Amino acid sequence: MKGALKLGIAAAVAAGAGAVLVVAAAGARERGRETYCRNNLRRLGEFAFQKLLSEDRIPETGRSYWQEIRREQFTTIKGGKETWVLRFAALNPFACPVRGVQPLDLSELSQEELDRVMGDPATIDYRGPRAPAGSLSVLPYALGADRPGNHPNGGGHVLLADLRVREIREAVVVKPLRDAAAAEAEVSD
Repeated sequence: MKGALKLGIAAAVAAGAGAVLVVAAAGARERGRETYCRNNLRRLGEFAFQKLLSEDRIPETGRSYWQEIRREQFTTIKGGKETWVLRFAALNPFACPVRGVQPLDLSELSQEELDRVMGDPATIDYRGPRAPAGSLSVLPYALGADRPGNHPNGGGHVLLADLRVREIREAVVVKPLRDAAAAEAEVSD
């Protein structure tokens, strides 16, 4: 009887420890995805910075901005035709791993799937700047960010023009400006 009781207690302790490990592993997996997301934005910032240093103008904004960067980084001319190619260990820096909708490993795609994914700006999980990027002296402060809904907790990341990536936990609400008096009432010193 005592042996069975000890065995039951040991099984309960082992089950509790196992449950704690499962929860810890899930948290570690989520933190890993968020780190991967930050690294993607940092990589996109490096791509954009190279483009901006070349002084080529990018008149696009939003996802179209990143599509121009993607076209420059992931295409080559073969037989007089622009062709999508794999670079950077075939990892897809345009896909948010937290969202988990777009393929992260481009090497798993056929050439037709690669053409479809890379040719469609809707497959980019990140927002670009609100204003066209010009010379380095007029860089937008926020160069990119997670799209709303990428992270289930409502947060995400913002890529700043100096290539820092900051985490945001709450969505920013922009209120329309009614008039100067109302605006003054909403501003604190």
